[in-house]
Amino acid sequence: MMSSNTNSKALKRARQKEARNRKREAEAKAQKRQATIRRFGIIGVIVVIGFGVYAASGGFSSSHPKHSVKLTNKSTTTTTPSSSTTTTPSSSSAAKAQQAADAVAQKAGCPSSPTTPLKPMSFSSPPPMTINTSLNYTAVVNTDIGTFDIALNAKNDPKTVNNFVFLANKGYYNCNAFMRVIPGFMAQTGSRNQTNGGSGSDPGYSYTGSVPPKAPAGTPQYPNGSVAMANSGSTSSNGSQFFIVDGSSGNSLPPNYTLFGHVTSGMSVVNKIVADGNANASANGVPPTVTHRILSIKIQSS
Repeated sequence: MMSSNTNSKALKRARQKEARNRKREAEAKAQKRQATIRRFGIIGVIVVIGFGVYAASGGFSSSHPKHSVKLTNKSTTTTTPSSSTTTTPSSSSAAKAQQAADAVAQKAGCPSSPTTPLKPMSFSSPPPMTINTSLNYTAVVNTDIGTFDIALNAKNDPKTVNNFVFLANKGYYNCNAFMRVIPGFMAQTGSRNQTNGGSGSDPGYSYTGSVPPKAPAGTPQYPNGSVAMANSGSTSSNGSQFFIVDGSSGNSLPPNYTLFGHVTSGMSVVNKIVADGNANASANGVPPTVTHRILSIKIQSS
């Protein structure tokens, strides 16, 4: 049987061993805690550095740089600066909007993609005069997102209105994409190959149209809703491509483009088409964020 003295010593040694174990466990926990702190500190530094690089590269800028706008049906033309600021839809919402637009166009008999060239339609010369300048002509433009009306000014430029009516009645504009659209400026269409230049981007001929008189100071040269012909530097190169003004950059264009009509109803549809454009579309070939299409144009007279 153990003595009380021996029992006391054994108990003391057990307590000392337990104390040492607790100390080692505390030291291990402290080391682990310090390692965790150091690890999160490194991650934090990386995040801050990455944020700084992204911000420095312009990742959080909502404004667009000034760009040169070209209103052309070929490769060269007059340019004008634009400094409009726009909000671009997210890639996912733009993709969904494009799918919806393409579904409507395809149901109307158009190709599944707005970039697919349409069947060529070429003529050897401008059409003969067939309109009656004493009548009022209206073009009812049906698009994948709605309809708008254009009052055609036959008295102002009968040759251009006659040309537009001829092409519309031939179905030339059916399924035409608004292939060049710049927010704060305009939407351009009228090319069978669905691009701004090259074979099939005009009707096979050109003609000379008139230009509007210079607007008084402080008055827009081309008010919103103005419909004018695109050209390659002069009105002698008018063909089939036209644009609709919607924004200050279009309002201030020089009087170098044949003005032949004005949107009288459905301007909200034009607003949507222009809003879905691309601020970088001043460079030829840059598509809109969402490409909309003309499904048909019906000409009415009264």
